[in-house]
Amino acid sequence: MAIASVVVAAPSPASGTKPLTPELMLTLARPSTAALSPNGHFAVFSASRYSFETSKTIRNLHLLGLSDHNTLSDLTDQAPDTNHDNPIWLDEKHVAFLTNGQLHVKAIGSDDKPYAITNFPVEISNVKFNKASNLLAFTAAVYADGSLQGAKDKDEDIKANKKDTALAFDTLMVRHWDQFIQDKKNNIFVVKLKKNRENKFVLDGKEINLLLNTGLESPIIPFGDQGDYDISPDGKELVFVSKINTRDNAWQTTTHIYTVPTTGGVAPKSINPESVGAASHPVYSATGNSIAYLQMLKPQYEADRNRIVVFSKGQSRIVAKDWNRSPSAILFDSKDENIFVTAEDQGRAKIFKINLQTEAPEVIVSEHFQSGVTLVDDNTLLFSTSSLTSPNDVFTVNVNTKAIKRRSNIHAKTLENIYLATPEDIWFKGDQGRDIHGFLLKPIGFDPAKKYPLAFIVHGGPQSAFNDNWSTRWNPNVFASAGFVTVFLNPTGSTGYGQELTDAIRNNWGGSPYIDLMKGLDHVLEHHSYIDSERVAALGASYGGYMMNWINGHTDRFNCLVNHDGIFDTKNGFYATEELYFPEHEYGGVPWDPKVKANYERWSPANFVQNWKTPTLVIHSDKDYRLPVTEGLSTFTVLQRKGIPSRFVYFPDENHWVLKAANSLRWHDEVLGWIKKWTAEPKKSSNSEETLVFETSQVHIN
Repeated sequence: MAIASVVVAAPSPASGTKPLTPELMLTLARPSTAALSPNGHFAVFSASRYSFETSKTIRNLHLLGLSDHNTLSDLTDQAPDTNHDNPIWLDEKHVAFLTNGQLHVKAIGSDDKPYAITNFPVEISNVKFNKASNLLAFTAAVYADGSLQGAKDKDEDIKANKKDTALAFDTLMVRHWDQFIQDKKNNIFVVKLKKNRENKFVLDGKEINLLLNTGLESPIIPFGDQGDYDISPDGKELVFVSKINTRDNAWQTTTHIYTVPTTGGVAPKSINPESVGAASHPVYSATGNSIAYLQMLKPQYEADRNRIVVFSKGQSRIVAKDWNRSPSAILFDSKDENIFVTAEDQGRAKIFKINLQTEAPEVIVSEHFQSGVTLVDDNTLLFSTSSLTSPNDVFTVNVNTKAIKRRSNIHAKTLENIYLATPEDIWFKGDQGRDIHGFLLKPIGFDPAKKYPLAFIVHGGPQSAFNDNWSTRWNPNVFASAGFVTVFLNPTGSTGYGQELTDAIRNNWGGSPYIDLMKGLDHVLEHHSYIDSERVAALGASYGGYMMNWINGHTDRFNCLVNHDGIFDTKNGFYATEELYFPEHEYGGVPWDPKVKANYERWSPANFVQNWKTPTLVIHSDKDYRLPVTEGLSTFTVLQRKGIPSRFVYFPDENHWVLKAANSLRWHDEVLGWIKKWTAEPKKSSNSEETLVFETSQVHIN
């Protein structure tokens, strides 16, 4: 059964009466970026759906008829255990996709079952196809010999003959995100395709490892994907990104962009050898005359502003170098005259057009959160949009008139009559007079004459932001449907408001951001009389979890706190984390440097535990190698030893995020249960309640 048939009008946000429960949110379809057919008549995407009845996820392909009244149908069956992903077009009538790590093909408009193209010894991923040269590119993890068969043989030998389980390391990193570093490295391969006598696509020759004997790895772990490389329009060259592999890779962000002929046998050549910061998202222009990529200039700083670099004829130039926004993706038009980028801007992710001559950014799409932008023609873009009231759907926009056309409405039936609060923008003056922005959602069944508890959510990062986009982990509308006024702010350190605000959190973790949050709380309480100031819960993950610990040491104005994977001790966090460049940048160096040690101490929540008194729910996962589980255990130990009401929820099989559906449901049950319990009654006043500080200089160790 198709997830939708014909596009209809979307339900009006906040018009529904039924709550957005965690169960419903977790079972909504999760569509991927849409891949456009060569003739522009169709788009195909994968979508996954989880069933709590079967405890399984089905992911299959869906075909969107852009020139056929936007009809949406299943391209592949929604059969049990189906996992079809990474769709690519081989021609106007054939879509290839990955399932079980191998490439299969399905003809559109045909009842024929998909057939396999590949049967490689190991699983492949991140596939791309170049029609001009019939070149298929993919990635796979291999050992030093660089071969797919060698990877399978060694894996089988280890499984059969290795008796111990030890892993040994001579350099950092030892582990990254949620996995220990392995001997196998991601490499990029290419192979030709052709059609056989049965008119089916088959491999034409043997695969070539373009990174063989280079020591380079691409895509970059842990989050690298097909966006880490691109194929030139003529198929003769490939551009990719790779991080340094020297012993300082754990404390440097240095990344280089390389080009390599697709014939193999030639060493890749860096086009930004002088880079000391991170580089990403390399793409060829439609003519093949230029390569664009994103470049950060500061070493060790993963949240530096992305500059747009265009490389042509051996020369590089920064485009729109004074633009105070940080793009996240690049797309050329067909004539190399304009580029299109997406960038965060004041709580939205907008699409901008930048003329390569004038270099002036022009907003094309301004509302909500855009991603997966594709060129239909020089006047039309295809893209996905999500918002705080809807998961991703497919849209097109006329670049000249800015007219937006909805192309899919995947979630209309499921979300019919579901309460989805329309976000209200909040602006106020924060620390040092900075303009601070955030959002507010009214609770389900809102009555302005009543009083409601407040869920006050702090984002992680800290260099990130709450945007007008959908989330399945911290979805503000779940809290609004649970009866809470929900407020989520973007304090100092947030992205999308200019690099100065982002940079201002450096060596200032518990200073300006804390003051911004407290002033923001005062602002919403003053201007929204329906919020009960005596029933306020604060919640946060990662840096937001750090802020929960910091809040506990600096005020007791909250009824309760929820700390998910937060930092307890900044100094110990340095010694236990994997990406050392992050704390070294944030605090100005290493903690054994006498000049820097005080910075770690100044902003460590562990130094203020004597002030803790607020009931706290602590959540941590064992595979969180960014902030190891000892941070959560340390937090819980203090709370318990001081007799503060507290609860520790531990996930042995999750990382920094809780991703498995059953675990996510338990997470929501714990979090919502905790804040409902402690905001059921007004907070009892405390004789020792602290007077809040409102100057950065006043936030210090007593």
